[in-house]
Amino acid sequence: MIGEDGLTVLNAEGVCARAGLTKRYFYESFSDRDALAVHILESLLDEVQTAIAAGLAAAGPTPAERMAPTVEALVEVLLRDPRRARLYAEAAALDAVHARREAAIGEFTVLLLDVVLQVPRDDARSRVDAHIVVAGTTDVVSRWVRGEIDISRDDLVDEIARLGKAIVAPTP
Repeated sequence: MIGEDGLTVLNAEGVCARAGLTKRYFYESFSDRDALAVHILESLLDEVQTAIAAGLAAAGPTPAERMAPTVEALVEVLLRDPRRARLYAEAAALDAVHARREAAIGEFTVLLLDVVLQVPRDDARSRVDAHIVVAGTTDVVSRWVRGEIDISRDDLVDEIARLGKAIVAPTP
């Protein structure tokens, strides 16, 4: 449903009709459509974290070598399933999904600082910069998935990685 019609039309009746189940089965697993949508987003975020971990395991030790595999992992996971990518892109349509995506931005900001860039979290400037990169990446990748930004996948990854690496670059 989400892939064809978007997040706002997601409902128990439609899900059950497509699955050939009664609503009872839906409500045994989910309290409402928001719970289902958050569950789908959680699954996507888990997959992104797993992909990032795999990318980082194969990356070099420096922040410059770790940034591109991190961005590539996010983009790769979103491209695997356009339906879930649409949920990610339309997260603002449902408060519960939007709140979870916002929390994920904080979690990925910590990941960016601690694991990718290896910058102390107590550095306020780095925290702000990392949050800008993660939140900006979320917005730009969402727009790219929706077809609003005309740039190749490789150029998208390169540009986001360049901005991320700038966090650890010495300032004049």
